[in-house]
Amino acid sequence: MLSKKFNLPSVILIVEDQASDALALGELVRDLGDVYIASDGFSGLAMAKEAKPDLVLLDIEMHGMDGFAVCKALKTDPDLCNAAVIFVTSHAETGNELRALEYGGIGFIRKPLNFPVARAHIKAHLALRSEAKRLTHHDALTGLPNRILLQERSEQALNIARRNHCRVAMLLLDLDNFKGINDSLGHSIGDAILRETATRLLNASRALDTVSRQGGDEFTILLLDVSSFEVVASFANRILAEIAVPFSLEGYRYDLCASIGISLFPDDSENVESLYRHAGAAMHQAKLEGRNRFRFFSSDIDSSIRHRHFLEQQMRSALEDGIFEVFYQPKVDSKSASIVGMEALVRWRDANGCLISPMDFIPLAEETGLIIPIGKFVLQKACHDTQELIKEGRQLVVSVNISTVQFLHESFLQMVNNTLLESGLRPEFLELEITEGVLAKDISHTQHILSSLRERGIRIAIDDFGTGYSNLAYLKRFPIDVLKIDKSFVHEMLFNKSDIAIIEAIINLAQALDLELVAEGVETQEQANSLRSLNCQILQGYLFSRPLPFIEFRDLLWETTTSIEAPGKHSRYWRG
Repeated sequence: MLSKKFNLPSVILIVEDQASDALALGELVRDLGDVYIASDGFSGLAMAKEAKPDLVLLDIEMHGMDGFAVCKALKTDPDLCNAAVIFVTSHAETGNELRALEYGGIGFIRKPLNFPVARAHIKAHLALRSEAKRLTHHDALTGLPNRILLQERSEQALNIARRNHCRVAMLLLDLDNFKGINDSLGHSIGDAILRETATRLLNASRALDTVSRQGGDEFTILLLDVSSFEVVASFANRILAEIAVPFSLEGYRYDLCASIGISLFPDDSENVESLYRHAGAAMHQAKLEGRNRFRFFSSDIDSSIRHRHFLEQQMRSALEDGIFEVFYQPKVDSKSASIVGMEALVRWRDANGCLISPMDFIPLAEETGLIIPIGKFVLQKACHDTQELIKEGRQLVVSVNISTVQFLHESFLQMVNNTLLESGLRPEFLELEITEGVLAKDISHTQHILSSLRERGIRIAIDDFGTGYSNLAYLKRFPIDVLKIDKSFVHEMLFNKSDIAIIEAIINLAQALDLELVAEGVETQEQANSLRSLNCQILQGYLFSRPLPFIEFRDLLWETTTSIEAPGKHSRYWRG
């Protein structure tokens, strides 16, 4: 059904110098496509360049330029070489047929014409050519135009818009939550959703517009003769509403939404390349802002995308050049004031030696997949540094943050095992910090990974507890050792009754489940005193120390003899 909208008539070129034969051939094929007739080879080639024929019916013996020369010229022209050439001639000798095949012809029709046979022959080759064009220019799954055909139609649309001084809009659409459905339910359901999406987009569009599938769950809509921004916005809202209608497949319901980026010619794009690129940038912005929305391209978006691209390139270079560093922040026993652990934190300096905020590069690293090699580097460095401290007589557990992308990667478990083996660190000195969101992704896979880590003796901590996944059932379903109270609760605990109530509830929950507790973001002595009175065992924050390079952290371990009651009096590392 989808392909019908895109079926264009075949183009047939007749090159014949005998007027009567040309008229007879024209009558024979007039209902099979758009027919062009040339009376000699030179005009035939000129007409071919203009009409881009699918099929050429070509006489051999013509004045000035014979059919063989015409065929050779067609087959050496990149724009015309795919045209099927059938020779129509009374010169049916074997030598001529061999020569015709040598030049790229696909068949012979003999004169005088046998009309039924000749017509059947032509129809068969037109059908083959039509199918070849469809496969080349259309998506096999949905029947929609693919990137090649979209490029051609976009070029045509922009040329018309330049002449007529009108607008063209390109909408780039990406299904927001498709990957989870595709990965969990299989490609058959995913393919059915993509076909249904294609149908909905077609039904919402005009006949003169082009709906294209670029691959995966990405679709492009080319809107011609756009009168205003409001019209495009209204259309984008209609598309979002269409996608939001639940999909019903094989008796099950699937809810999806989409993000759409919009670029307009000539307002913000001057050619097809920039039109597509800007629509992609706007679509990415729509996803960053929460998905299930559309965004028009703007210069601010372009600047942001360029910055992100530059940052990604810089991160890749930093990985290759070994520029990333690992700092350590101590964890302090709230009663004895001794350092009982440390958290490994990745750090990156710019060309001037200034630290770049992790908030600026960690989310991009996760999005691009660079968090995999960065996370591997941090784990390796943390394990080697911890092993060095153990050799010096300081037995500390090191905590390493693990992103969701890392945790779900197929090589994660093997990477952890290899790192422990290479560093010589015993598993009980390694603690992996994961967020609550990890536990909600793939429960069976998560249980397998966590159980495997626990069997090796590796400790598991839930980072930023209380800010993510709200189903507390995972605390008894998964092997967890530590809860880390998020710093957002600690920050206002002395002034906000809700925050102190939440902290008390987390502490009571941890005690009931026999879990260790770490409070993050402790910055004042009053906070530390309050947390200690609530029986929170371990504290971490700027009150005790900022994250430090390994050499400075090692010095801190040997120099620190002060009490938690008097930070800053005996060591340059204790920060009040």
